[in-house]
Amino acid sequence: MKSGFVIRCLNCGGELTVAPGRRNYRNEPITFGTDNYGADQISCECGNVLEEHSRFEGGRGLEGEFVVEWRQL
Repeated sequence: MKSGFVIRCLNCGGELTVAPGRRNYRNEPITFGTDNYGADQISCECGNVLEEHSRFEGGRGLEGEFVVEWRQL
């Protein structure tokens, strides 16, 4: 059985296969990762970009529900 994932851009249809082994990072049409501030992001060479935003809702400080959403940039 194969292990890995296929990530597809819903804007242009470009695909990235993520499988065990060495990455060819500079030539990947879709990139993803975590920035220096801990937010996840994913982007396609066509310009489609999503960034993670998170917050606590419904309480004071860390008492609320932790909500994570993707936002288009």
